[in-house]
Amino acid sequence: MVSNRFSTRTVLVAAGVVYATAVALAQHDPGVRRGPAGAGGALPNLTAIEADLFNEGLQRAIQLEAACDDCSDVTVGSFVDPRLANLVTRTNSSGLGNRFNADQCTVCHNQPALGGSGGFLVPNPLDPPGRQRRPENPMFDLIPHRKGATNQVPSFVEQYGPIREVRFARNADGTPDGGVHQLFTVVGRSDVGTMACTDAELPQVDFESQYRRGNLRFRIPLQLFGLGIIDGIQDAEILDRHDASATVRAQLGIAGVPNRTGNNGTISRFGWKAQNKSLAIFAGEAYNVEMGVTNDVFPQAMDETAACNVDKSEPNDIERTDPDETRNQAFSNPLHALPDWLGFALFMRFLDAPQPAPFSANARRGEQLFGTDPSHAGIGCVACHTATMMTPPRSETHALESVAAHLFSDLLIHHMGRGLADDITQGAATGDMFRTTPLWGVGQRIFFLHDGRTSDMLEAIRAHYSAADACKDGAPCYGPSEANAVIQRFEALGKDDKQAILDFLRSL
Repeated sequence: MVSNRFSTRTVLVAAGVVYATAVALAQHDPGVRRGPAGAGGALPNLTAIEADLFNEGLQRAIQLEAACDDCSDVTVGSFVDPRLANLVTRTNSSGLGNRFNADQCTVCHNQPALGGSGGFLVPNPLDPPGRQRRPENPMFDLIPHRKGATNQVPSFVEQYGPIREVRFARNADGTPDGGVHQLFTVVGRSDVGTMACTDAELPQVDFESQYRRGNLRFRIPLQLFGLGIIDGIQDAEILDRHDASATVRAQLGIAGVPNRTGNNGTISRFGWKAQNKSLAIFAGEAYNVEMGVTNDVFPQAMDETAACNVDKSEPNDIERTDPDETRNQAFSNPLHALPDWLGFALFMRFLDAPQPAPFSANARRGEQLFGTDPSHAGIGCVACHTATMMTPPRSETHALESVAAHLFSDLLIHHMGRGLADDITQGAATGDMFRTTPLWGVGQRIFFLHDGRTSDMLEAIRAHYSAADACKDGAPCYGPSEANAVIQRFEALGKDDKQAILDFLRSL
């Protein structure tokens, strides 16, 4: 667990008993909830076939990606024990790209269980248990140096900090960029198998210069729990819930709008800016952007350096049509015929929502203050963090029919002001706009906000406040955060009521 708080003992030594007592009595984030994860399992009441697809998709998420087609050392049907997922060392043949952020889905989605947000992993899984180092940010050592890779780790990747995806705000000529720039390359990896793939051919991006210039924007992994439920929520349900809160939102100065796909105009709902329309698009993009794996949805590699792209077909991760399992791609295996990215999408579709811990009396008080619906809006948090939505009564997956989703999100995008702005536009979500993050499962998250800037939930709440910009030449100009009135109400609460809200959130 990571914490930004001093212990009472530390404060006593540093500042004396009077200050220590004040800190002990003030509201504070109780930290990552202990006890069972309450997450990571399949939806209840799946059919036998759906359960098989869920387990197969989980295996695809666990497997490591290899940089070549024929260097797989995973045998078909030899499932990995999910409890050992973070110690896996064998690769499959899905075609790790020349540039990547990760080489395994679960390396970024494992807190507090597989399918979660970013957590810490053992950095030396090949060592015997007695010699393994304590878990840490897998971007600090494990991912950049796996299989002999020689990557330099940027200074903003901290040993016990968040997993970070990096985007550039602007190109060298000053025009908007906004795209992901992968941190690592395959240079030095044993599965590349060519002397021609060198730093000269495939240099790492000069992130340090961009960092010093203030051009980097960070995003951290979100939880995957319950995404199949969110995928099934109809647009009408989202808009009806939004309309129901109109009076409360008007009082608080909260708007909220959908980020709609340009293809058919329906509401996108996945990602920090609701930029992805569906689980299939999200999965295909994750394989391509985060791991460099080309697939049916994103068939071109982001880096096509020929000297490093050896023994690998493009697009790589597509439906398997081989006559046998020599390359682990036989069509005759009904489960294995699916490409990995689609298996991952099905895993997410059938992954259940996280379950809250039993509420204490104080957490119940916090729930009322947070708000439960427009008629009991509390201080107004619920005006954006809609407590419940329903899935439709008919679905091809019967387990997704008429599900009451306690996601605490309106799935819409909101202006958050300069304090949280990343200056990146995706669809209708401009530089200071973000989707309301679902709060189910937040009690066991380590890092908060889109860039992982804090591990302290109280600090994350306060970061929602942002006054309007005093516009400056050449810099983006943003208005006030839509959350300002709610944060002002929060700050006006007594310490006990603030603590109740924190206890409620850490129970989710």
